[in-house]
Amino acid sequence: MISSSEVDEEAVSAVIGVILMVAITVAIAATVYVYISGSIGVQQTVPTVQMLAIENVDRLSILNTDTDLNWTAFALRSTAAVSIYINREADAGNCFNLTANQYHIFTMSDISSSSGIIHGSDFIDIEGTSSNLVDVTITVIHDDTDTTLETYTFSKIAQLI
Repeated sequence: MISSSEVDEEAVSAVIGVILMVAITVAIAATVYVYISGSIGVQQTVPTVQMLAIENVDRLSILNTDTDLNWTAFALRSTAAVSIYINREADAGNCFNLTANQYHIFTMSDISSSSGIIHGSDFIDIEGTSSNLVDVTITVIHDDTDTTLETYTFSKIAQLI
């Protein structure tokens, strides 16, 4: 015959086992939830910048942008060596030079406006560094998200004399 103390011990052991299994299941579920929610994270939005390529003056003109976009969040890449002037006429000096396929993130010293904010009237002038260039592709990149915003091909870019 089974004594009453043995019956109670078996019942306690079963309850403890169930509680432990529930606790382990909750811990695993919480770990999976934290892992999945951490992996998804906050996604950055890509800004909207509308540009117009004006080929006869080798210029990218900003038509419209999201508000408060800063030039320093953007980069350029060119398929040829060119000089880039932001909000400056090409003969005004203060440019930066890109070598072929160089990735250049804009800095405040590249920009003529003190705030660095992109406006609808801003522009990028492009000039050849060593000779007249043919079929030069300029790519505008949002550096924060590494997203290509626009790609323009100029059939001829003149050298600044």
